[in-house]
Parts: sequence; C-alpha cells; structure tokens
Amino acid sequence: MDSDWLKLNPPMNLPAPRDTLFGCMWLPRIRAKAQQYKTGKLPEIYARPFCIPPAVDGQFLAHFQLDKDAILDACDLPDADFEAWFRALPNNSDAHIAKWNEIAVNLGRPGYPMAERLPWAISEYYQHIAHLNPQTVFATLEADEGIAHS
Repeated sequence: MDSDWLKLNPPMNLPAPRDTLFGCMWLPRIRAKAQQYKTGKLPEIYARPFCIPPAVDGQFLAHFQLDKDAILDACDLPDADFEAWFRALPNNSDAHIAKWNEIAVNLGRPGYPMAERLPWAISEYYQHIAHLNPQTVFATLEADEGIAHS
C-alpha cells in the first residue's frame, strides 16, 4: 500500500467484516463504527457512508429493520444489554441472523445486493486493490484493510 493512500486512509481498528457478535456478521463492526461515529473518531472515509442505504451498513440496517439512530442509541450498551436489545428486535431470530450472514458474505456477487455497486466502488475507492479482483464487498474490505481470510 502506498504512503499517500495511508495518509488519506489510516489503518482502522475495526472488527473484520466476517467477525460475529451473538452469531451475527457485521454486528461487531457496525457497533464499533457507531461508537467511533458518536465520538467523532470515525475517519471520513468510513463516516461518509455510515448507515447509508446503498452501503453495507444500510443493507444491515434494512435487513434488521433498524435505522441509524437505533444503532447509535444502542452501541454503548454493556454487552449483555446490547445482546438483549439485538435479540429483541422485531422479526429477529436465529434464522433471520443466518439469512443475513448468507447475504452478507455474498454482497456484491451477481444476484445479491450491491452487485451493481461493487465494480464502481472498486474503480472509485479501491483502485489500489483492483488487481486482486475481489468478487464480494467483504473480500474488497478485507483486501483494503489487510485482513487475511481463508
């Protein structure tokens, strides 16, 4: 990664996209992003698309019928209270979480959300990893952040 890229996009201390909390992918990442967003510590490259509908955050929120304010309100709860809040969401269940996990790892693939957006995002924001030809949003984020995934 070149030094100009790192100056504009400092390494993040965020959970990996595939990390889980209470069995749910992206939940630890969106929680950490919400905490940093509230304190003004989320870098602009992450703050700008935070919770917008076409981004992964927005996909997550839509799947769980949440909005930005809900995750911002809940993100600082102690773990047990955060889990209780998350598990009590209307229409949430282990099956609903499993469905999200299936969708999440496939975001950007044909037939899944973000399929049209991924090539554009790679050409606009992730040119430095385009040679890796990432096939999903998670693979793109992992390559960008130097996260190994097998």
